[in-house]
Amino acid sequence: ETRGTLGTVHQLMITIGIVTAQALSTSKLHLLGDDRLWNRILLVPCACTTILLLVLPGCEDSPVYLLQTKGAARAAKALWWFRGKSTAEDKIWAEIFGIELELSHCGSETAGFREIARDRRLWGPVLVGIGVNLSMQVSGIDAVLYYSTRVLEDAGVPLEWAQVYTVLISSMNVLVTIPAMMLMDKAGRKVLQIYGLGGMCLAYTVMTWSLVRGHHLVTVGAMFVLVVCYAFGPGCIAWFIVAELTPVHVRPFATTVGLGANWLANFAVALTFPHILAAMHSWTFGIFAVLTLLLTLFTVVCLPETHGRTAAEIAEHYSSSAPSPGDAPAATVEPCTPMKMPRPASMASLASTADTPEGHAAGFLLRAPGMEHCAWILGRAWSPLFPSKSSGGLAAPLLLNETEFSMPPSENQSRKAMP
Repeated sequence: ETRGTLGTVHQLMITIGIVTAQALSTSKLHLLGDDRLWNRILLVPCACTTILLLVLPGCEDSPVYLLQTKGAARAAKALWWFRGKSTAEDKIWAEIFGIELELSHCGSETAGFREIARDRRLWGPVLVGIGVNLSMQVSGIDAVLYYSTRVLEDAGVPLEWAQVYTVLISSMNVLVTIPAMMLMDKAGRKVLQIYGLGGMCLAYTVMTWSLVRGHHLVTVGAMFVLVVCYAFGPGCIAWFIVAELTPVHVRPFATTVGLGANWLANFAVALTFPHILAAMHSWTFGIFAVLTLLLTLFTVVCLPETHGRTAAEIAEHYSSSAPSPGDAPAATVEPCTPMKMPRPASMASLASTADTPEGHAAGFLLRAPGMEHCAWILGRAWSPLFPSKSSGGLAAPLLLNETEFSMPPSENQSRKAMP
């Protein structure tokens, strides 16, 4: 329910860092922006790194990592640290059970390039995640934040005031990111990305016109609009969209590649923009108007909505597209309706096999009464997409206390068939 908000905190910290650096180096603010004190600015990142080194040892590791390496009890302890000690025990074990179930069907080992390349349901979301991360940088926001002082100078604004305008633009980026955090889990990711990139395209068009015509105040106003659109769209979504698009065993690879592409694009834009500015002058931002238009179309066509959806449902989206040569035919699954299943081994005997995924699942159910129905639904959802390597998969031993379940009418009617 709050993953979008928490993912946006990363962007908030980046914007605070940018405006702090720019404010300290602005001569008109009389902080560290003169010839005698400028080198002391380097003490700021040193102080931040020192604080990080002191605080990190007290932080917990990822519950997924701990579940894979040290077991369920250690993972639950870490999850309590993240969720707060007041969180109900049933909720903690339900979440641990969900992670264990996903790992059991996906495989406990992290997928590599070869495994991902063979399956459209895996490489599809990875490529889209890379595209969203590239859109964050190729949209040209770094050109505005890094070189806005120089652009305004070329447009005729005095240096001291150009620096002040730059700080105000970056301050707007911080202020707008805060309401963007609140909106992230109320509106869809795709909707925000489309409106964000579309607004940036219009802002770049106005900026180009105003720079060519020499309307400096209009240029500054267009920059403010640009930052607002960026903060509500590509500025926040790129940091967590890959984790929402991919299942847990693909997530490490996908996140590494996606964020790697993000920072490489950041470097490329920062390196090439001065040369583009020197060659095109007032028409420079016309390039970004075209690029943001193309990125908007990419978002409309390729990015599925991830808000409120599980990784299994995202995999369904990609498997429903036309299969490429070599893709295995998708399995057909009936809608979740009341069904009969043979009663498996008892809960206690199943839980005694603690070293197996099924044993972990049974242990979680013993500690979290009332989870049988949820377990059955999750097993039905995941097993078609990621069949268990063990005989019969996890779907069979999940139904532990009853031989028949019926989903609530509203869920039963609305649930779509899995591919």
